[in-house]
Formats: sequence, structure tokens, C-alpha cells
Amino acid sequence: MTGTPRAHAKEAAETEAVGDPGENPRVRRSPISFAGTFALASALFGPVSLGADARKVEAGARLLEAQRYREALDTLQGAVQADPANARAAALYGRAFLEENDVGRAVEWLEKASLLDSSSSSTAYWLGRAYGEQAIHGNVVVRAKLAGKIKRAFERAVELDPDNMDARIGLVEFYLQAPSFMGGSFEKARQQTDELRRRDPLHGYLAKARLEEHRKRRDLAEAQYEAAMRDFPGRPEPYYWRERGAIGRKDWPSALEAMDRLLRQRPEDAEPLYEIGRIAALSGRDLDRGEASLRHYLEHAPRGDEPSLAEAHMRMAEIEERRGTRAAARSEYAAALELDPGIAGARQALAKLR
Repeated sequence: MTGTPRAHAKEAAETEAVGDPGENPRVRRSPISFAGTFALASALFGPVSLGADARKVEAGARLLEAQRYREALDTLQGAVQADPANARAAALYGRAFLEENDVGRAVEWLEKASLLDSSSSSTAYWLGRAYGEQAIHGNVVVRAKLAGKIKRAFERAVELDPDNMDARIGLVEFYLQAPSFMGGSFEKARQQTDELRRRDPLHGYLAKARLEEHRKRRDLAEAQYEAAMRDFPGRPEPYYWRERGAIGRKDWPSALEAMDRLLRQRPEDAEPLYEIGRIAALSGRDLDRGEASLRHYLEHAPRGDEPSLAEAHMRMAEIEERRGTRAAARSEYAAALELDPGIAGARQALAKLR
């Protein structure tokens, strides 16, 4: 299962929002999404109801995959108007709103999709994600109200499909991050980890590492990531998991090392180039290398859950701000907005540079 909302930019997990609002709700590789991650395949390519305008639904799915989110919204609007009872069209429409950071509309349509098809694990999972996005924006009272919805949505996703590993990782994160009075439980996180290790050894390593990180046992967590790299040499996810942990500690050399190792393993991948630029933007280090990596990434055509070109321009703008080159930063923010008028933070950052 793959796919995730964009805004790789500044990491903040939906479930983390129960305890910490984070910096930016649009997250690609948050702790939940470290599963590698997300249920895009089933969301995009599940069965279509017979009464639906199938061509519009399929076109909307393809536009989502190609990160053409505004066009996807327009197309899927026609699909849900043509067949209001089509659960898949409603779920995709909600996904598109989530990608565009319109969290209220995302929840509205994903709830509707869940009512139309209560048997969809993918829809339940994405609804949990959307509730998590709402929690990020909310105060403590709002988060407390949403905690149960997040938990129930992920639990329902697992109940419907025990092999929905993204939902299981979501539960691990929820149980670790939420206070006990909101449903958090280390023991339940451990139980989910045991089940993940049985069903999917790769993501079992992730879950075990998250348990160790939660207990501040960094060395043991690192050992889990290294074991995942060793046992699954062709998979990129463990490198990103390790990078995320290093960024969380502001251990910039270790974060960069993880991406360098991934590039050596998979030199054809473009996403590590984006990550090198993001590390530079976050840390203020290796700015020249970060810029060069992002310029290389901008020659790439992202698909699926890869960072968008608009996000790459955002990172370029942040690098220019680090350098104090305000005109160049304004130009990069403007380029990001031209590609994605709804990208979080760009308009505000541009206004500060006027």
C-alpha cells in the first residue's frame, strides 16, 4: 500500500497532533507514513460502482497519482455529481481535498465515502488521516475530541483488512503519542508491533524502532533500522525512517548520511535529492549542495507520493532565506505558488518578504 498527502516540507504526524500540533499538517513521510506508505493503490484502483461515470472517476484517479490535485478536484466533482452514491468517487474526492489542505472538506467527503461503503479499509484509514490533520490544527480540547475518532478509524481499517500495514503503523503511533486518557497505551503499541513483525517483517522493524525511540533507547532503534536495511537491501523505506529519526534529533550529519547511503544503493532515485535539499533548508548547513540537489530534482517529474515540484521550490526559497538573499527567496516562493496555489506556508512566507 502506497501513497500519502503531500507537504513533505515540515514533518508532523496526524497522531502526533494528539500530543503535539507539529509544524505543518501536510505530511508525506510522517511516523504514520513511514510504512512506506499509505493505501493509495487500493484508493485509486478499487472497484467502481456500476452507476458511476467511470471515465471521470478513472481520470480523477490518474490526476491524483500525477499530483495534479486541482484538476483532480474538478474532475471528481463531476463524478460525485453524476453519481452521489459512488463510494470510490467520494473517497477520491476527499483525498484530493486532503492533498489541497482543505481538511474540513476532506473529512466531509471521507465520512460520506465511509457511510456509502463501510467495508473499505482504505477509506477508514484515510478518514483517520483526515481526522489527524484536523487535530494538528486544533487546540487541546479539539484534539481530545478527535483522538477517539482517529483511534476508531485506524482500528476499523485494521478490522476490515488485517494486512493494512499503514493502519497498523497508524495505531502504533497513536498508542505511543496519545496520553493514556485519550487512549494511548504502550502495551497496545507493543501488541501491534508484535502483529506487524509477524505479518510484515519490514514494517515490523519500523514499529519496533518506534517503540525504542519512545523509550529513548536510540541505539536499539538504530539497530532496528540497520537490520531493516540489511534484510531488505532493495527497499528505500528504512533509509527514510532513519533520516526521520535523525531530523527529529537535529542530527543533521546522520540524516544526510542516510540519504547518501540510499543514493549509493539506488542512484536512479530522485527523492533523496529532494531530501538533501530539505535537510539543508532545515539545518542551514551544506546550502550549496542542498541547492544543487534541488535543482537536479526540479528536472524530475514527480509522481505518486514523491515531493511535488512546488515543494522543491519551497525548499529552495528556504535555502535562499538562510543565505539572506530575499529577492531569490521571493522568486522561489512565487514559483511554488504558481505551481500549487494552495501549498501551505508559501503565501505567508512571501508576504513577510515583501
